[in-house]
Amino acid sequence: MDIRMVRRNIRRLRYLLMGVVLIQSLFLVYVERVRLVDNAHELVWVSYLLHSVLAFYAMGTLVFLIFGKVDNKCHQTPIMRLPMMTVFMILVIAAVIALFDQITHGHITLFTIYMLAFGLLLYLKPPYNYGVYGIPFLLFVIAVLVFQSDINLVTTHLIYGTVIFVGILFTSTNFYMNFVNDLKSRDVLLEKNAQLEILSTVDPLTSLYNRRHLERQVKYEASINKRYQHEASLILIDIDHFKMINDNYGHQVGDLVLVDIAKILAASVRESDTVARFGGEEFMILASHTDLDGAMVLAHRLNKSIEKHVFTHHDVNVNVTVSIGVTRLDHENFDVSYKYVDDALYEAKESGRNKVVKKG
Repeated sequence: MDIRMVRRNIRRLRYLLMGVVLIQSLFLVYVERVRLVDNAHELVWVSYLLHSVLAFYAMGTLVFLIFGKVDNKCHQTPIMRLPMMTVFMILVIAAVIALFDQITHGHITLFTIYMLAFGLLLYLKPPYNYGVYGIPFLLFVIAVLVFQSDINLVTTHLIYGTVIFVGILFTSTNFYMNFVNDLKSRDVLLEKNAQLEILSTVDPLTSLYNRRHLERQVKYEASINKRYQHEASLILIDIDHFKMINDNYGHQVGDLVLVDIAKILAASVRESDTVARFGGEEFMILASHTDLDGAMVLAHRLNKSIEKHVFTHHDVNVNVTVSIGVTRLDHENFDVSYKYVDDALYEAKESGRNKVVKKG
């Protein structure tokens, strides 16, 4: 059973049990107590006792539900089955009360009220709901047939009770299935939204974040750094002569180079840093809580790692170098920071490539 269904059942069961406690208290004070005073017959005492048992059972279960914890592992605990067990016990006790009521005054109100309330407001899984409602109903039918001497009341009670029972089975089954379908639809919608979020923030080739996500992270990082006086840096990486790689070896090899460089970058930074494919053969790293000197150390390490790496595709081995620009993140304006890091990258390329240049 879905944890969300359990939570909803338990929330509703709390209110239903409050109603049971209230109804039983009223019965004990204004009905059963008066009957005891007027007629201290044995059966009246038994009826009073059964109403008391029902009231205390509902109160005890209510206290447990209020103070008991329902967490994501509740499927491993008895609380998972508590709503079903509670409904069954209350309806059985109410059916036994109806038995004694047939001997005394012939009422079935209490049993039918509880059958309707629990059947319409709780989600019990088929076919278990057939037993939960069916066994108490069978006790109710036996009570009416055996202990009710008025044939008119027998007919009325059986027709009334059967209509309620059949209606409850039908509605509770449909309510459960509709709720399950609704949960499935929500799960599908959440999954699709998650997929859309991934598509909107992740580059499909390299599995790195895309430029859109990076710029969002940069704005967040800038606002945090401004507030707490921290530093952060930007590292812009461009593959040297990438067009020649595509022209000489084909786009499959070019894609392999992009994917492998993405893996090197992702494996070389901290979890707090953000690595993104910035566009084409460019990558950018947002180095969180890192000053310019720290960013230069990281940039040189990345430059050497990529230079030493051999990119292999079938029988083709390719050596690749990168040019890197580094700047500090401006707290006020990302465009200013991007201009500096782009200028630094341009200078690295113009001065011979396979270099790291800082600016700003």
